Amino acid sequence: MRVVVDTSVIFHLFSSFYPDRTEVAEKVIEYSHLGLIELYAPRLGEVEFVAVLSRYFEHDQVERALNYYSEIVAWVPEELLIEELRDVAFRTHHNASDIYFIATARYLDAVLVTNDRKMAELAKSLSLRAFYLVEESPEFFKLLEVGE
Repeated sequence: MRVVVDTSVIFHLFSSFYPDRTEVAEKVIEYSHLGLIELYAPRLGEVEFVAVLSRYFEHDQVERALNYYSEIVAWVPEELLIEELRDVAFRTHHNASDIYFIATARYLDAVLVTNDRKMAELAKSLSLRAFYLVEESPEFFKLLEVGE
């Protein structure tokens, strides 16, 4: 199963601010390592990830985290997404970073996982399968178990 993973999920692999979110993020990665899901992110996610982590960690720590992130996701280039990006922007009038993740999920016909309630709701309003993991992680993991 293809899963677009938002930066808000990956961030918690490297922070200890919310241990329950870290646990869920680790479980997502575990499912990926088991080959049950394939993780994707728009290329913009790399920049967003660096910007967010740089607020809390030193440059070399962020570089190591980014290298790991790049090992676990397939980056989807913007040129593949441009039509979806434009359509989602016209339909939602939302901020660009969220639009990139939603457009990537649409392009790949993938599930979107996020810790951003507004992004999840917006994706659902466009008939995408999306999970706000803070509250919906059991449903997401149940979906994966059914697919096994």
